[in-house]
Amino acid sequence: MASFNFYLERNPIFFNDKDIDILKTISGFAMLTQLRERGVFDTLRSDFMLAFGKWEFDPMDLSNPYPQNESSVHIWQGYEDKVMPFQLQRFVSGKLPWIRYHEVLDGGHLIVYYNSVCEAILRALLLGEEQVPYRPSLANVLP
Repeated sequence: MASFNFYLERNPIFFNDKDIDILKTISGFAMLTQLRERGVFDTLRSDFMLAFGKWEFDPMDLSNPYPQNESSVHIWQGYEDKVMPFQLQRFVSGKLPWIRYHEVLDGGHLIVYYNSVCEAILRALLLGEEQVPYRPSLANVLP
């Protein structure tokens, strides 16, 4: 009988086709296969509490931490991400224009594992190179 983790990792409710292909090459997605370990569970629980809890400030009031352009803030989002909706990231980047928003049209939640996307992320962060295929047109950014 297949384990719960096997079902969860391969479930199309959580992952798109590309993510599932990635999961087939990884011998168990670390966070999911170790979910029964207390430390991993506590980390995920803390992440969800932080993400969906009440904050003491409004993130939309944040100002650019790099006003002299000495660095930059990026959001990389998979359009087909079933865990974190792209609409939220589009909204945030639309309200905070100093954030560089990148959207991977055929990307799911595991875009960092896609070879071309991983390379594009590293090039953007380390070399300041912009990858045109991952920049949505302004007409598509806000709902």
